[in-house]
Amino acid sequence: MDYIDAIHKFIDPIVTNKEAIVINELPNETEKDRTFQIVCDSEDTGRLIGKHGSVAEAIREVISIIGKTNGEKVHIKFTSNTNEKVNEETSENE
Repeated sequence: MDYIDAIHKFIDPIVTNKEAIVINELPNETEKDRTFQIVCDSEDTGRLIGKHGSVAEAIREVISIIGKTNGEKVHIKFTSNTNEKVNEETSENE
């Protein structure tokens, strides 16, 4: 499963500067855990998080479901490209 393509399909329609988006896979302790960091403009980071984190939770939930079908637990982190971490909560869905 190409998680990066799946994440792009969900976030590209939300952001205004698609070219600034960088999605990195971060190292994990186990093979069954996958962590992805979404880096974009601070304005777009706010759009991806949404009011009270509602958009971020929806993105995490959908990607988590994709991960479950592959027997993996997927975590998503959001970071502004100004190196200011905006939201580092991970999906706790199993």
